[in-house]
Parts: sequence; structure tokens; C-alpha cells
Amino acid sequence: MTMRIEDPESGSAQGRQQQLQQEPAQEAQHAPWSRTAIPRWAEDIPVPEFLALREGNVAVIVVAPHGGRRMRPIRPGDSVNDLHTAAIAWELAERLDAHAIVNHALDRNDIDLNRIEHLTTRAPEFLSLLLSSIGHASRSGLVPIVVFVHGWNMVTSCCDIGIGLRRPAGRLTGRFPTLSRTRLETTIAGIERELSARGLSADIGRRYAASGRDNAAQLFSGRHSASENPVVAELGMLSAAGRVDAAQLELGISLRWPGPLRDALIDGLVAALGAASPALPREPDATPPPEPGASLPSEAKADDAMARDAKTRVEKAAVRSGWDLPATAGDEHPDGLEPGYSLQAVLDPDGNVATFCGVEATGPHSMVVRFSLVSTDGSMMLLVAEGSWTGARGRYELDGFSWHAGDGGTRMTIRVRAPVIRYRTHEAYLDLERGLSGSELAYGDIDLVFEATSGEHGTLRGTVRAGDIDLVVETVAFFDRGSRRSEPPRERLRILVATSAQEVTIARSDERTDMLELDRDHAAFGTIRARVPELPFREAEIVARVPVWRPLGQGQASRWTFGIVRCRFQDDNGETREHAGLFDSLEIFSRRLPS
Repeated sequence: MTMRIEDPESGSAQGRQQQLQQEPAQEAQHAPWSRTAIPRWAEDIPVPEFLALREGNVAVIVVAPHGGRRMRPIRPGDSVNDLHTAAIAWELAERLDAHAIVNHALDRNDIDLNRIEHLTTRAPEFLSLLLSSIGHASRSGLVPIVVFVHGWNMVTSCCDIGIGLRRPAGRLTGRFPTLSRTRLETTIAGIERELSARGLSADIGRRYAASGRDNAAQLFSGRHSASENPVVAELGMLSAAGRVDAAQLELGISLRWPGPLRDALIDGLVAALGAASPALPREPDATPPPEPGASLPSEAKADDAMARDAKTRVEKAAVRSGWDLPATAGDEHPDGLEPGYSLQAVLDPDGNVATFCGVEATGPHSMVVRFSLVSTDGSMMLLVAEGSWTGARGRYELDGFSWHAGDGGTRMTIRVRAPVIRYRTHEAYLDLERGLSGSELAYGDIDLVFEATSGEHGTLRGTVRAGDIDLVVETVAFFDRGSRRSEPPRERLRILVATSAQEVTIARSDERTDMLELDRDHAAFGTIRARVPELPFREAEIVARVPVWRPLGQGQASRWTFGIVRCRFQDDNGETREHAGLFDSLEIFSRRLPS
């Protein structure tokens, strides 16, 4: 294979930076928090410009740690800011009349307000504001709940609730819960119930359990009550004494983008969080809540004998009381995990739309699904989600997506009744935050049936409707089994093309064969040429290309690229004809990109 590495930042860095500079500025002009008064509980604390604060009248503190934007070109290792979470958190606080601490401008790649280490060393004011707002909310005699609003970059209508625990197969596991059992059985159960009533889903620790030691939600598990930082220690002591709870809400893309699903989400959260909070415990030895308006505790307070005694009691307890759970599920699938399924097909006669879709189990009780529509107009639509799996082989259902495989995978039915995200560019994954900022939601209504005619291909029939795509499908599809996760990555280049149901060509170049070469210099996206005379086509021009970069560790990264090609065949009379096909490639290279 002939391969050359491209720098994903080249050519458009200046334009990208200008766009990112304009979007937040435009949003800030109309931001609902632009002219809010400083709450009483923040009057003695320096408030950074990137934070917006709100004083409420209920025992709820809504926090958006990652509501800012990246203003510079992307760098290796950057995280994606949680788009739309600042606006959602603020609306939720207004609807509830809750307290709020909303980051609307700070890039999480500069300071991550969801990391305890960053809070203690780079943003101590945030910790002081959090403690003070809790003290103010406690004045009502109720146990406040801190609600962290985050974004989950899966195209799913699920709210993943992080409370330091997971719930595989319906059984809670974990060591460091961030709330009481009473709160779990009231507020958290209420969130699940209210969202379900509105056609949305919620789960506990589906992907993000908020159990990592450095996660800000763990300030409320009690595990940090022996911290050298006095505010962190006090938050831990208050939590272990049952005087404050916390939950992390990871919102899928379809719940964050403006529209009816986001409205339904906020309605459901308001209904659940608006219910009465548990009353403050009155044990004689409980740590008292901080006074309203309290700022960073002084050294004298940290040395106070009562504080030391309370701290010692919490250290012995290690976690919040009232919980006795296994640390992990500790079970395996009795027969092992079956290999995943994937299909690729050109869907229309003109070769302008293709699908790349698949499903696989990722654990005894978990799965991941993906369904993409790639168009030659430069756009693509995507549904991707992960969640619970029943363990039934060949049956995968999740958030409006179903994939049923029978007869060893020789017959499969795929159904989608769910939102999909429409990216305006195939290069969205090179800068996901930028790609997401220009995306929109559409609705997928898809029914497909695959019947194998060989071990690698078969017929695909059905309908595909999503956004402006409306197709009746009858085509050849290509079929793979296996897991993308279990095998080490190997370089390869592959073309899949069918001129009819009987004439199918699958050509590969990898460590075993060298049938193809990739030339990037003589077409917009490159041309794949045949290296051996027995292939029926001579070259294939890439007309749609989706690149995805992934770190591999040990100084290496991979670029997986897939899309649509126009394969040029030459008949016996020397005339050239074209047929649309598919290609994918995997390249491995040093993470140090060329200048």
C-alpha cells in the first residue's frame, strides 16, 4: 500500500478559529445569565467571569462544569466541551427556582471544573461557591442535592445518571455512592419515572458512573473527607453525615439539541427535582451545615477540635452510611460474547448514499450500536448508542434501534425509530466539537432485511427515511463478523463492489496480500488503484470519505477511513463503465504528525 499521512489541522485552522470565536460571542449576547445579580451566598467570594450564578429558593444546586467552548484550533488529546449544557442547566434552575453555578465560557481543556485536582489547584473559587451555595440551600431544613449537568456525545435519548454506582442487569454495584438511599428511592427513581413517561430513557451508570476518584461528584461520597484541602474535606464530611447529596446527569445529543426531546427532558427533570427533598438529619454528632454565605474555611476552623473529631469519624466510615453493595457485578457471560455484526452497502442506484452499520456486545450486560448514512454531498447522518444488553445472542435492542440476527447471521433485520444527528461535513470527527456545533437532528425511520448469499455478502431490502433521504432499497450488502475491540489493529485497504447480485468483488491489501494501492495525489480524496491484473476494475476514485483518528498508545495512532468509491471497469471493447462501491482503510503511524 502507498500511504501518506495528512495533518487534520492543515488548511482550515484560521477559518476554524474565526468560527469558534464568533459562535460563543453571538451566544453570549443573548445569554439569559448575562445580567444576573450576584447571589447572597457569593458576595464574599471572587467570582470568575466564566461563571454565571443564580440564587434560588429550593434545595437544589444546578451545576454545568463543561458549558464553555474551545476558542483555539484542536490539539491532540483535547476533550469536547458539553455543548448546550450551560443553557439547559440555566433553564432547569430557572424552572425550579434553584441555585445555579454555570460555566458558560471556560474551555475544559484549560481548566476542567469536573476534576477535583483542577478545582483545588486552579479554581478554588468554584469550590468555595459550591460549599457556600450548599450552606444557603440547607437553611430550609432540607438536604440539598447538587445536580451536575453534562453532555454525552452519543446520539441517544438517554439520561445517564451518575451516582458513583452502576446497575448491570438491574443490580446496583459500587463503593462510593454520592447520595443517600432515600434520595435514590425518591428523586433518582422520580427522574427515571418522569422521563419514561415522556418517551425518554434514563439509566444508572450506563456509561458514566461518576465513580472516578477525581470526578467532582465524588466530593459528595465521603471518600475525600480526609483531604488536605479544607473545602474538599468539609464537603466530604457533610456528605458522609447525610447533609448533602449529588448526582451527575449525562445527556445524550438528542436530549441537548433544541427541540421537543430537550423540552421533554427539562419538563421531566423539573417534575422529579421539584419534589420535596429529604429533611436534614438531626443526629447529635452530625457535622453542622456551613453557614449561609460561608467562604473558604480558615485554618483555625480546620484545627478546631470538633472538626477534627468529625473528620476522624468519617475517615473510619470511608463511605456514606446505609449502603452495602458489591464493588462489581463479578459475573461473565456463560458462553462468552458472540462476535459482533456489521453491514456495509450502497443504498441507491446512483451510488450517492451508503450505510455502514453494526452492533456488538461489549460485556455480559452491555452493547453498542451504530448506524450511519454517508452521502456524496459531503454530509452524513449517524446514530450511535451504548447501553444494557439482555445477553440474548442475535437480539440487540436499544433506544429505538433493533438488530435481530437468526440462522447464524444469514438473515438479519434492522430497524431504527430514533433521532439521528446530521453532520454537515465528513470531517466532523477530526474536530468533534466543531462538527457537533454545526450539526442538526433528524429522525430515522428505517427498516432493512439482509439475507446472505455467501459468507461475505447478500441482498439488502427495505426502506430508509432520514432527513431528506427517502429510499426504497434493493441492493447488495457486505457482511462482517467479529469485534473491533478484541483484535489488535492492522493496516489494511479494502474495496467492496457489486456490479450485480452475481458479480461481486472484494479486494484487499494487508499483511497477507497487496492487491491495491492508495494514491492521494490525483483526485480530491484520492484514488485506489489495482495492483494485480486479475481484478476486474482498474481504479476507484474516492467520492466520499469519513476519517476517524484514534490514539493507540505507545506513541502511535490510527486513522480509520471509510466511504464511497466510483469503480471504473473496462469491458472487452475497451469501453469504461462505472459502478459505485465501498472502501475502508486503516493506517497506523507515529502520533507526531509531520509539519
